[in-house]
Amino acid sequence: MNYAEHCTTAGEDPVFVDFMGDYETQAIYEECTNFPKLREYLNEKLVAYNAQPKISKMNIVLFKDAITHIAKIYRIINLKRGHAFLVGVGGSGRHSLTRMSAFLSKMNVYQLEVFKGFNLKNFREFLKVMYEQAAYKGKDKLKTVFIFSDNDVVQESFLEDIQNMLNGGVVPNIYLADEMNQIREGIRKKFKKDMPAGTIETPEALSEFFFNGVKDNLHMSICMSPIGQAFRDYTRMYPALINNTTIDWFMGWPEDALTEVAMKFIGEMGLEDDMHAGLSVVCSYAH
Repeated sequence: MNYAEHCTTAGEDPVFVDFMGDYETQAIYEECTNFPKLREYLNEKLVAYNAQPKISKMNIVLFKDAITHIAKIYRIINLKRGHAFLVGVGGSGRHSLTRMSAFLSKMNVYQLEVFKGFNLKNFREFLKVMYEQAAYKGKDKLKTVFIFSDNDVVQESFLEDIQNMLNGGVVPNIYLADEMNQIREGIRKKFKKDMPAGTIETPEALSEFFFNGVKDNLHMSICMSPIGQAFRDYTRMYPALINNTTIDWFMGWPEDALTEVAMKFIGEMGLEDDMHAGLSVVCSYAH
């Protein structure tokens, strides 16, 4: 069944998705404005996400704005070499909704774990591991999303590497000669399988095949807060943050979103239904 065929609710902001229908061949990217149907589907996927082993469970509420952001991030990271620039304050859901979008896209997710003394060398070692997973070590799951936050900017040189990745796909000269030899050896089998018959296997061809794999399979979700001088400085000094990404602004949550979040946790506490009325009064008073 194609869910989008039943999305007929009028008066809503249009949302386009291609992940809800049972498409036999190619998924169709089409408008779906039936939020209850879309919300139901995404809540099922959230349950599936939380059922995975060895992951931090996400206890999030999929209100209308959150669903809209998921659709936007999903679209961006599924574009060829597409990268997202998520602008909003901390706690607005940028990381969680990126993880949800990546799960819908069957993509791996990488995020820095910054520790005391973390430096540029550590950062580039992390990038190397991620590059190799995205190019050939990920086996059946090469597509990857890298979540990078302004809180990860331990050294501003990190942003120089991020700019290079946005401009050219990879950090230039990140590998030593012996490291590249190991990569060529590791990717040789995939090269023979994926390249047209008769393609000459040279060191240069193997290297190009590796870096093209990184560029095609690695997408970035860059999360920054617009508050403060750092945001203005970063976007001015590293223009690729603006020029080579698609920007999604995370604005303040509307009243209905606050109400849905509050009611979820009130429901988990087992309080009576008449709390709905009291909560509506509180929200109205707050505004």
